[in-house]
Amino acid sequence: MIKKEGASMPDSSTEAKSKQTILLSRLSVILPVVAGVMLFALLAFLFVNVNFEIWQSRTDDSLVVVEEDSCREVENADAPIGVIREYTFTINEGLKMDTYLSFYTVHQYAEVYIDGQLVYSMKPSGELFTRTIGGNWSMIPLYREDAGKEIRVNIIPVYESFRDREVQFLVGSRLSVFLDRLHQDWPQLLLSVMAIFVGIVFCCMAVYKMIYERSDGGLAAFGLFSVMAGLWRLTDTRFTPFFAPEKPVLMFYISVAMLMIGMVPLIKSMEARFHKISRCMLDVYCIAAAVICIVQLLFQIIGGVDLRENFYIVHLVIGFGAVLFVGNVIYDRVKYPKNQKGNVSSKFALILVAGVVADVAAFYVRGTSSGLLFSLLAMLIYIILTGVKMMFNYIRQEKQLAEQERILAEKERQLTENRISTMISQIRPHFIYNTLGSIEQLCELQPEAAAKLVHNFSCYLRGNFSELDNHTPIRLSKEIEHTRYYVSIEQIRFPDIEIRFDLQSGDFLLPALSVQPLVENAIKHGLMKLPEGGTVTISSCETDAHYCVSVEDNGAGFATSILLDERKHIGLRNIRGRVEAMCGGTLTVESTPGVGTKVEISIPKGVKG
Repeated sequence: MIKKEGASMPDSSTEAKSKQTILLSRLSVILPVVAGVMLFALLAFLFVNVNFEIWQSRTDDSLVVVEEDSCREVENADAPIGVIREYTFTINEGLKMDTYLSFYTVHQYAEVYIDGQLVYSMKPSGELFTRTIGGNWSMIPLYREDAGKEIRVNIIPVYESFRDREVQFLVGSRLSVFLDRLHQDWPQLLLSVMAIFVGIVFCCMAVYKMIYERSDGGLAAFGLFSVMAGLWRLTDTRFTPFFAPEKPVLMFYISVAMLMIGMVPLIKSMEARFHKISRCMLDVYCIAAAVICIVQLLFQIIGGVDLRENFYIVHLVIGFGAVLFVGNVIYDRVKYPKNQKGNVSSKFALILVAGVVADVAAFYVRGTSSGLLFSLLAMLIYIILTGVKMMFNYIRQEKQLAEQERILAEKERQLTENRISTMISQIRPHFIYNTLGSIEQLCELQPEAAAKLVHNFSCYLRGNFSELDNHTPIRLSKEIEHTRYYVSIEQIRFPDIEIRFDLQSGDFLLPALSVQPLVENAIKHGLMKLPEGGTVTISSCETDAHYCVSVEDNGAGFATSILLDERKHIGLRNIRGRVEAMCGGTLTVESTPGVGTKVEISIPKGVKG
């Protein structure tokens, strides 16, 4: 970046704030990644380890709900919270082949006795760093001879919050239980799979865009959030254990892991749409959420407190993130209303935030999050709205691209017209006749001078005609060479004029036929109005930011106000237009009557050979 003269240097406090902002942004990505790696390591450990055991003494039909059962709470010092919930009932009829007693438990152990004999138990196996075995189905085969026998089921809650959790007992075939849960959970299963699929597609698109278009990671963050939300809801159904009956702990911790840092990728996906202050606040939240996640994991690993016991902390983090997100949307809308024009992405994101919060709130109302669809429906609505917005944006961008192409074509046409106009204006019949007359005179008196003049004149004409096919800038040295041909011709006719060259820099580009016409104007409109003689100086130099070339004469001069009517100064207008369009430069004119005229072309250093 080129520093402009007179620009004030940024003070140390501004630089410090900038560094702090960059550090916050980096930490808001690094710490969640660390938390994610730790969660992944936990899930990998749970995947390769069997965390509970099922024992039953029996080997291997319409689904019936056991309605008449008695339940009492029995104190037991060996139980995790010191109590056991004891259910007692009998099954008198309907027992046949492929009939099972089925029930679903979550964060509870189970024992089943028939006529006082233990026939089934589900409990942790070995040394575990977690007490829970997650949620799973217990299925115990029933024989015909079990009709009328007393069945006692001991449900042992792991956490105090599950002390009063009721258990429903079903009698029927395994297929009946499977189909019954599929019928109840299919909307959640379907939406979860859709969310995971969409997230994977978004992540793939983000990787492609980052590789080939150098875009930010907002799309990748949203894709990750979509996958995490889908996994959260997919592993939180009562149907899921049918797919992994030996990994209930893993399924539970996948659900918890996705929930613990799920807000971070959602916020990072929207962060770029906020103002600087809001972005800093959201970065701080992401850092805090990651730190809380890491601390909870450490307590879990060392056997201090189970993640499930601190579930309210996870929900508080989500709730605080939702409040912060909404607050920043409102703040940016009030503080920077102009920046919010057409920015509906953050408003759409409020739907997602509301869906997640609704699922968390409903969990405390219902006591379970299974079957809750608020977050998944919110994501579906968000994707549809975002897709519609992207479609309209695409149509608008196509129109803008077509308009830009039209404008570029128009500029190209104007440049071509300017080149032709400049070339034609330089080949005036009087100039050609006068030059040919000079050649005729020299042929008789000075044949060698005539030959040189013919050479210079042919080079001058070649330079003018070549401009018709020249669409790119040329080096100053080449333009000066063309100018010298022109000057040599004029000095034959007007030997009393003086042409000086003061070229301190020639390593830059400018449009062809930009300097020579200025020299011609200086001679024709400046020096020719003097009684005799006069000087034209062509000079070039460079500054920190620009290359400059100027044509200055000590001729008659004029009042610059006459330049306001560009219809009478087509040559200057064409040169200025080509300098601006082809090089991003400027052309300035300074003139004083009786003193002289100076025309300067300034080219930014970005255009360099």
